[in-house]
Amino acid sequence: MKLYPDINLMVYSSNLKVLVQLKHQIDNHQGGFTIADKTLAPTEVRRRMQYAIEGITLTKEIRKGLELKPEWLSTLQLADRGLPDKAISAQLNVTERAVRHYWTKVQDVLEIDRDNLNLRILTLNRARAEGLID
Repeated sequence: MKLYPDINLMVYSSNLKVLVQLKHQIDNHQGGFTIADKTLAPTEVRRRMQYAIEGITLTKEIRKGLELKPEWLSTLQLADRGLPDKAISAQLNVTERAVRHYWTKVQDVLEIDRDNLNLRILTLNRARAEGLID
């Protein structure tokens, strides 16, 4: 999408949840962008393909998803690779306090109960279940 911002795209998949990770890029994409779940009827898939060809954007399935700022998503992705907060802050070029703030915001969005032990593991597992990380 970065190389060809005007290209019309359609994603046809049985796992559309992972597109939540690209929501900001999709919203900024200038060409048509549609998504179709493999469980849809063939007529609906063809209709969505035609929308993409015409330059229309139809992504209502992922719009129901969670809203995360890019830096929150980056925090999750780096933590999923096993990085501690100090290394995440260095990667994102922010303070460790900012990273802790990002964790709090992500936990709010994912509705994580902060009384639990292993908040980091619980948060990463919930994010994975929601398609925010692989």
